[in-house]
Amino acid sequence: MVSESNQLVARRYQLMRELGRGGMGVVWEGYDTLLNRQVAIKEVLLPDGLSPGEQERHLMRTAREARTAAKLNHPSVVAVYDVVEEGGRPWIVMELVAHPSLEQVVATSGALPVRQAADVGRQVLSALKAAHEAGILHRDVKPANILIADDGRVVLMDFGIATVEGDASLTRTGMVTGSPSFLAPERVRADEAGPPSDLWSLGATLFAAMVGRSPFDRGEAMATINALLNEEPDYRRIPPVMHPVLKGLLRKEPAERVNIEEADRLLAAIEVAVKPAYTDLPEKKPGSGRGRAVLAVAAAAVVVVAGGAVAYFKFASPAEGAPRTAQPAAAASPLTPSPSQPSATAGTPSATPTPTVRRPRPAVRAWNSRDGWSILRPFGWRGALRESSTEWTRPDGNAHLGVQALFSSVDPNQILRDSEETLRQEGQEVISRGRRVVTHRGAKAVEWEFSWTAASTAGTRWIRPGMTYHEVRRAVVSGETAYILSWTVAQDQWLRNRGLMRQVIDSFTVKA
Repeated sequence: MVSESNQLVARRYQLMRELGRGGMGVVWEGYDTLLNRQVAIKEVLLPDGLSPGEQERHLMRTAREARTAAKLNHPSVVAVYDVVEEGGRPWIVMELVAHPSLEQVVATSGALPVRQAADVGRQVLSALKAAHEAGILHRDVKPANILIADDGRVVLMDFGIATVEGDASLTRTGMVTGSPSFLAPERVRADEAGPPSDLWSLGATLFAAMVGRSPFDRGEAMATINALLNEEPDYRRIPPVMHPVLKGLLRKEPAERVNIEEADRLLAAIEVAVKPAYTDLPEKKPGSGRGRAVLAVAAAAVVVVAGGAVAYFKFASPAEGAPRTAQPAAAASPLTPSPSQPSATAGTPSATPTPTVRRPRPAVRAWNSRDGWSILRPFGWRGALRESSTEWTRPDGNAHLGVQALFSSVDPNQILRDSEETLRQEGQEVISRGRRVVTHRGAKAVEWEFSWTAASTAGTRWIRPGMTYHEVRRAVVSGETAYILSWTVAQDQWLRNRGLMRQVIDSFTVKA
């Protein structure tokens, strides 16, 4: 594997910096030295445990499908420019796309309005239709692989190169590489998977666009697999107008699912039936109504590349896309007389100075999760929605807030013990500063305070190797769900951020 940037691949493509990695490869920001343009380069990695023959077939199929994908010419498909071989494996050279993913839009701005969700679905269907007609299966349709431009254009990434058809790793190891939340049941069963599998994944993706997570996500891989094989989605939080298309896409048996044409007809009917939530997004003011989902990220500088990796995103404060909630009382703006206001004119003793409203920047802003919890998260921090967690990172990268949901009623003490064991196994210098039982809004909770030094990024962009962090983790159990609240800040900034930490952690609430 390439470990240093600026290396040339195929004596043409320069690797500038790593943007993200997953089970199927590493994504690099690259530069085409021949055509003088920026590109995204995916270094395809082989699954562990393959025989030499399987490796060869895997590489040949990946290269063949990538070359086929390069022939696609569709506005909703990320362009594949080239496929080269270096170091015995394929490298896929693609368009570098500068739009936020659907995952980021939902995490930052909340659920999509119904009409916009229908529009996103239709554009993805159009891309899938073009791919299926060319003999290409996507196999990894999910919110992280769908990009949304500020003009509403939708782009689907990673055609034909996300996974390999017939990959035996599911049955060989009994495990799933990556999150199974958006996989079709037949893929989990290692049955024959065709175009209907992509439609299932689109159904789960549209569900997540309106709720915040896949309908089958249970926080742990095997529990999620059991849910998608044996349980039906809970549609109670989905607008009724979306039920027919989602139920049609999420049928367990591929032969019973709606096809692309029928799904498109159902989504088109929704667009007609539902009044637009917005008219002209570029002219809407930040935070004005439900049409803010795209506008909220219009001020973002985002690099999103193939492989499902959101590589870089930075949101400007004026376009902060918080859910539709009132600001907390702590952020109320006082009325104070303007110091420059002239005194009352003689002869008009009743005149009084005109007060000027001064609106100080709030320290926190309320966030209401679609999963039934809320928290006061720090204002201006960048948000990200994961499979079973939500997180925010301060723009300078030195502070982080996370909320992780575990579908387990395990004792909170055990949850934190498991958390500590995992942290220590990663080779970090962990110094415990105490664990104590606390009362969190009337419920028993356990809090662990500690410091640790990062040995590596561990696949997390905000972590800086060699930096020492101070962290508090609080485990709160509500019903059958446990939540781990984590607040992490650079050690030398701990004291001056402690008050804000307490305000944020103590604000966490689960709806009854």
